[in-house]
Amino acid sequence: MSWIDDLRPGSGAWRTWQATSDAALEVFCCRGHAARPVALIITGVHGDEYEGPAAALSLAQCLSPDRVRGTIIVVPVANPAAFTAGTRIHPEDGRNLARTFPGNPNSGPSERLAASIFGEMAARADYLIDLHSGGVEYVFLPVAGFYGEPEPGNPSFQAARAFGLPALWQLPETDGVLSCEAWRRGKVAIGTEYLGAGQLSADGVRDYRSGVAACLAHWGMFNSDPPDPKTLAVFGGDWQLASATGILTASCRIGDPVARGATLATITGTRGQVLQEFVSAGDGVILGLRSKAYIRETNWAVLLGRRIS
Repeated sequence: MSWIDDLRPGSGAWRTWQATSDAALEVFCCRGHAARPVALIITGVHGDEYEGPAAALSLAQCLSPDRVRGTIIVVPVANPAAFTAGTRIHPEDGRNLARTFPGNPNSGPSERLAASIFGEMAARADYLIDLHSGGVEYVFLPVAGFYGEPEPGNPSFQAARAFGLPALWQLPETDGVLSCEAWRRGKVAIGTEYLGAGQLSADGVRDYRSGVAACLAHWGMFNSDPPDPKTLAVFGGDWQLASATGILTASCRIGDPVARGATLATITGTRGQVLQEFVSAGDGVILGLRSKAYIRETNWAVLLGRRIS
């Protein structure tokens, strides 16, 4: 039995949830007359991303039990220690929480936090939206990501489409990612990205708030007009990784169309020597870039999206 199961019908309030012995999360819960379905809106898995937390706080202000069917759980900051430190990773164990789910309750702080969030919240949810942005080191074209194929019968694809961002991304199935692990367990899950570079985009906050509301309406959980289906660009693709440490110089910007064979970026060493060159393997659009010039081996460098629909 979880505290989520004990929420009163017709209630909407903040609570402090002691997720682990060293992590307390602020959570807004809103329940209509029925307990189900349950939607989990979670953000702040990385501590240096700000559009999601700001949008979640704004969303909580407009949720009331008379407009909600089922239960909506909003977590603006899922990783308080990283948020306080302003870092992508947990400051104590150096772990990336977004690669740690479903976690381990008998391990370090990130594993314990992941296990608690997954076991108490994600496992009880029918729907999950994981809001991200590029943080301090990356910048993304605004995209709503889905799992599986871009087909009308895929509920993850339809939810991403309902979110209303201009581009959709067929997310790679990456172990440890909250939305991916939830999707593997039968949940309808999506993940989103919006700009970054350590800044807070007012447009991003607006688009995230309206996108979450649109998804909730699409699922029949929120009393507002469901979104009109849009014809959106759908992309596949994953990040190209650095094989060297040095200075990254990008030859493109997010949203740029690029042709096969185009140079996207280079890494140079401390003597000016070219250590690595990123070349487009095909035609596509730049969905993501590292925004911090200093790059280490294995860091993300360029995300080239290939048009699939």
